[in-house]
Amino acid sequence: MATASLRMSLLVGRSISNSISRPTCMNATKMASSPSSSCSRRLLTTSSPSRASTPASSTSSTTTAAAPAETMDWNTYFALRRTRRNYERVFMVPCALLGLGSAGYYFAQQDFDPTPIFGMDQMIVYAAGTIAAGIVGLATGPVVGNIVFRAVNSKAKPLVDRMDTEFFKHIVKNRADPSSNSARNPVPDYYGEKIKSVSEYRKWLRKQREYRRKATFFVGVD
Repeated sequence: MATASLRMSLLVGRSISNSISRPTCMNATKMASSPSSSCSRRLLTTSSPSRASTPASSTSSTTTAAAPAETMDWNTYFALRRTRRNYERVFMVPCALLGLGSAGYYFAQQDFDPTPIFGMDQMIVYAAGTIAAGIVGLATGPVVGNIVFRAVNSKAKPLVDRMDTEFFKHIVKNRADPSSNSARNPVPDYYGEKIKSVSEYRKWLRKQREYRRKATFFVGVD
């Protein structure tokens, strides 16, 4: 009986030792597998910012692609404005000569008829028509000159148009009221056509203030 009880105690001790050693082994396997899981988690976390950075990079590319609007300083604008005015003046002469020559050639080809036209001699009517054609050509010269200027300066054309609009806004805002216009106190350069530089624009502003002062206090006004 003593030996049987000794054997039973040994069997119970072995079963208890096995039950204790199994969880420790399971914990060891879990600890061994945890680095791989942590590495996988790290890979997931490190790979996610690259995906998140894609919209940011696309946004930065779009912002860099949107170039700032081109601008032009006032000195450059006034220089181009003077050049445009010179083009318009130069083309007035050839257009007037072209009108005179074309009308003169046309009337020269007509047969002379002593019958009066509108109660006037035929030669007088032909001469008046030739002069009228020359005046029309003279008036067409600035238009032709402006077209040539815009063709030569095609790259600066949008900027010049934008600056023309801005300049006209300044003129309308700062020019004096012409209601008090008189022979002794005329409105100085109402449309700002004589302005050729920034300094002349400042002089124009001073003249407008002087006109307002005279018109307000009746100084030098009839």
